[in-house]
Amino acid sequence: MPRAAEHKQALIHAAARLFRRRGYGASGLNDILAASGAPKGSLYHYFPQGKEQLAETTVKAGGIMVGQTLEELGASTKDSPAYLRGFARLLIGWLENSRYEEGCPISTVLLEMAGESDKIRAQGHAAYDRWRQVTGDKFLADGLSRKDATALATHTLAAFEGAMMIARVEKKDVAIKTAASLLSAQVKAMTPA
Repeated sequence: MPRAAEHKQALIHAAARLFRRRGYGASGLNDILAASGAPKGSLYHYFPQGKEQLAETTVKAGGIMVGQTLEELGASTKDSPAYLRGFARLLIGWLENSRYEEGCPISTVLLEMAGESDKIRAQGHAAYDRWRQVTGDKFLADGLSRKDATALATHTLAAFEGAMMIARVEKKDVAIKTAASLLSAQVKAMTPA
């Protein structure tokens, strides 16, 4: 990878880490530059609109990364309950690796900025739509109707996002395991015999 492209990726990764840990407002451009190791000129070269554009790019990249991870999980699990348990293990692994200091790759930024920036909100909307589609497709494969699969996928994302917040606060994985267990029971109950 050319050095200049490395600077762009370093800025995106540094911003993602800081946004996940501190949020948008508490992550200054100087902090992002210092964490990235990129020269100051590269920030405005790649992100001429500044921090908002960097956050938009970070949300898009996080959405793509999680979407790809969920697609791989869906392809490697035999049914929806196995998918949900795998989803929970991924979330727990991410939280444990950060010592419960980092949450979802996009939600912290979206909580602060969805009402302030249409561009950031649009990237968050696209990410959640993709995650909902991947998860809903797993439920469809188990025989749920399109309507039920979509509703349960929305419920799954909401349950796991909330469980991640509780897990971060409690610094334990109980809420995520509970969400996975209850969601698995729900999908089993909704699956045609």
